Amino acid sequence: MKIENLKFNTNEIRVYKKYAISTGLELFRFYQDDKENWKAELYKTFVISGNKEDKIIVDKTILNSLKNPKLIWAQILDTDVVCLSKWETFKYKLKKHMHDYEVIDGEVTSSTQTTRIMDGISYTVKIKTGENENEFSYSNPEDYLKTYPNVDELISFKELLDLLKKDFKIFSK
Repeated sequence: MKIENLKFNTNEIRVYKKYAISTGLELFRFYQDDKENWKAELYKTFVISGNKEDKIIVDKTILNSLKNPKLIWAQILDTDVVCLSKWETFKYKLKKHMHDYEVIDGEVTSSTQTTRIMDGISYTVKIKTGENENEFSYSNPEDYLKTYPNVDELISFKELLDLLKKDFKIFSK
């Protein structure tokens, strides 16, 4: 996106939403500026195909919520987003042990079942609160949560998405 050069504030979260089969990208940005005012913005990119080249359009919307922004920030932090692990750290949880054991050539083996969701929506989150920062990407977290309902990281991330959807009316599709 063309906004990456914007200052990353002391208290800020950026949530990027990318559709697997589209060139579009959405960015939700919620932050406290230098004057301690809270602001929420949604950026959407669109690609317009021209005769010789494609043109990227960035549309910015100022968002409002009926709730106190300090309360929203506290609720965002309560989802543990500052501590959420990178996908690679917990992907071992994304399998089901079948508990069927076999002896093959004198070795005891067991099988697991893994579901891979190839198409869908991925999210990248960047957050900073004071000195604490975190950045991670999750691919299809809501779909994986349906298959693996006990994965803490997916539960916390879904709480974050639900909060943003409810309070800012975004990421509904």
